[in-house]
Amino acid sequence: MAINVSAVPQSLSLSEAVTQAVHHITFSLNGRLPEETLRKLQFLLVSNLSTHFAPSWDPTDPTKGSGRRCLLFSQNCPPRLVHAACVAAGVAWQDWARALRHPDFELFVNPGCIFARYGEWGTPSFHVTTLWEPRLSEADIQSQIRSQATAKLAAATDARKVKEESPKTLAQQLLEEDQEQIGEEILALIAHEVREPTWLTPILDKFPVPSAPPKYLCPPRREDSVSPVSTHSRSSSSSDNSESSEFSFSSSGSSSSMTSVSSAGSMEKKSDAEKLMSRREKARQARVFIDKNKKEVTSYEGGRTTVLTGGVMLGGPAKPKVYQAPKPSRAAAPTSPACWRRL
Repeated sequence: MAINVSAVPQSLSLSEAVTQAVHHITFSLNGRLPEETLRKLQFLLVSNLSTHFAPSWDPTDPTKGSGRRCLLFSQNCPPRLVHAACVAAGVAWQDWARALRHPDFELFVNPGCIFARYGEWGTPSFHVTTLWEPRLSEADIQSQIRSQATAKLAAATDARKVKEESPKTLAQQLLEEDQEQIGEEILALIAHEVREPTWLTPILDKFPVPSAPPKYLCPPRREDSVSPVSTHSRSSSSSDNSESSEFSFSSSGSSSSMTSVSSAGSMEKKSDAEKLMSRREKARQARVFIDKNKKEVTSYEGGRTTVLTGGVMLGGPAKPKVYQAPKPSRAAAPTSPACWRRL
């Protein structure tokens, strides 16, 4: 919204406020600097501050943008705009700071009011001093009221014109209202979720200790029932039993483990002789017995065969062994010197 400069009172104009602010901060330099240097410094300050304050200057709302028009003065370093003016005019800030009574302060330049704030907030030295405030006459007050009313009326007229130029249908208006309602509901859900989140996992002071699986032990061996077999046979048999027991009880939580446990229980019921039997003895007992007295030939697939799968001889008679008579042994010849001939 453009501001009508002619309708703004002279006391609320930007140039008047900036001029008064520069006059107050440079008043202590009178007699300390040459007149030409002081005028140059004041001109540079007015130019820099007017350019910086113009975007945020609104006479209808004096407090609007007040933070952008705040200048922080310090004994060691002035504001950037003041420092640039000092460098251009050839003025040392240390000399200027010594001329000021309170070099550390904040300067606020607002339409119709200029004030300075000294000290830190909450300390006894904190205080605010008004440097300039125009005395408005009755005519100026009425003019200010009329200008504010005119500005509000102009803003309402402009908004109505914009609405008339781009009218919206009833459907568009309802859609906008629905979108606003949905947006409010989503924001409410987000706020509720952030305040009381449901995705947090429960906090435990102690972690649960898992129970250890049951350990199955093999039955102890009995030394009194050991059969008189070789040491090698006992060692091999015990190694076989240990291997089978390890294999049986290594798996847990399945049907195979249950079967292994039941088989181990049945093995305990066997006699000690069977448990301690070596592989060599088991192989000797499982040897095939062949009846050599059977002379009949068994028919197989319509013919005769002497060999059956598995290496077992069927029907083929064994070759008769030839009996050889033992050879007579010769008697040893006498070795006496009286008889020197052999028989």
